[in-house]
Amino acid sequence: MSLVTKAPVYEIFFSFQGEGLYTGLPQVFLRFAGCNLKCRYCDTSYSTVISKKAKYLSSDEILKKIYSVYTKNKSTFNRLDIDKPSISITGGEPLIYVDFLKELLPKICEKGFSVYLETNGTLPKNLKEVIAFCDVVSMDFKFTSECGKTFWTEHRKFLKIAKNKVFVKCVITKNTKLQEIKKSAELIKSISKNISLILQLSIDKNIPDIQDLYKFYSQARKVYPNIYLMVQMHKVYKVK
Repeated sequence: MSLVTKAPVYEIFFSFQGEGLYTGLPQVFLRFAGCNLKCRYCDTSYSTVISKKAKYLSSDEILKKIYSVYTKNKSTFNRLDIDKPSISITGGEPLIYVDFLKELLPKICEKGFSVYLETNGTLPKNLKEVIAFCDVVSMDFKFTSECGKTFWTEHRKFLKIAKNKVFVKCVITKNTKLQEIKKSAELIKSISKNISLILQLSIDKNIPDIQDLYKFYSQARKVYPNIYLMVQMHKVYKVK
């Protein structure tokens, strides 16, 4: 048994994926509490700390709640012909609980669910321990302009481990620098031509200028063509 028998969880709920390549996919979301970063644009900033609202749950307790939420929404999965329901493992940053995930994720897979890991891509050693149980890795690139630090070395190692399971999102705000976007494209290109890069514009108070969006997109495509510009659709539709 894992030495970490319980982990702090804020919520387990049903919704639709609002970001990246799988926008519109119905999922059961498991949101862990706690994060190793503090980014200014974070849209779930409450989840970066472990407050009294977090509940410490065992892997079996989490699995039971996941199955309960899935069962209540099974008709939606069936209507969309989804044979292997997706479970979004999110936060905060779930990989800070890697020992707990090593116990939980195999159980999720055994129940016939697919694992969709949402991560900031800064903990490659932790990813290596659970990548075998992940079907999709949704990874963010973190920039100095919003997160205060650079993580290019960690991101490179992370992508090499995630390989063909990963796509990358870069959140674009009014503070984003062109050089950060170009470097993202260059880094991905140096590893694989098959990793999709999503430029995801912030639509809150940090919304970037529209001319900057064009500049970022056009310049990045000169470096790496497998690139898309998207918004956070769950904010557009005002769903969790």
